Amino acid sequence: MFLDIGLGILIAIWVSHFFGVPLTTGLLGFGVFFSLIPDIDFLVELFKHGSVGGKFVREHRELLHFPILYAPLILCVYLIFGSMWALMLGFGLLGHFLHDSVGIGWGVKWLWPISKRSFKFFSERNGAFSRRLLVSWSPQELPGVVAEHGDPHWMRNIYLRLHPIGVIEFLFFVGALIMLYFY
Repeated sequence: MFLDIGLGILIAIWVSHFFGVPLTTGLLGFGVFFSLIPDIDFLVELFKHGSVGGKFVREHRELLHFPILYAPLILCVYLIFGSMWALMLGFGLLGHFLHDSVGIGWGVKWLWPISKRSFKFFSERNGAFSRRLLVSWSPQELPGVVAEHGDPHWMRNIYLRLHPIGVIEFLFFVGALIMLYFY
């Protein structure tokens, strides 16, 4: 989440600079919101089950994590609001999906509805980091892999301890705040 928020801040800074518009709190807010849109399904799972992920495949990354489906939304935003807002939305979503395809979790359904497979970059089939460029799981395989290798305390173990992923995400967020300060 820290990485997505930092990404939204950086996108707003870039849009402000590239399009020559003032960097307002509204522009920053939209940058962050656009980079977090897919994680609304995180909230759905949290409210419905009291937890997210762990040893189960439920709503998170199964409701709104389908990159191809956002193409019509980006086109509508372009047609109604213009290129600045469409680029901001597109880069926010792309950054979010790339982030969710590397690191923790079980990837994204990049090709849905053409394929129902989840894809992850630089991972082994058990979810561990590797030099392998791409790994994927079918909808039938994923629940078993998650049940075997998922961490029911992933949020605490990654974001509340000195875990490399949590540290990298937090440093990215701090870097974005520093850039915002100097912009």
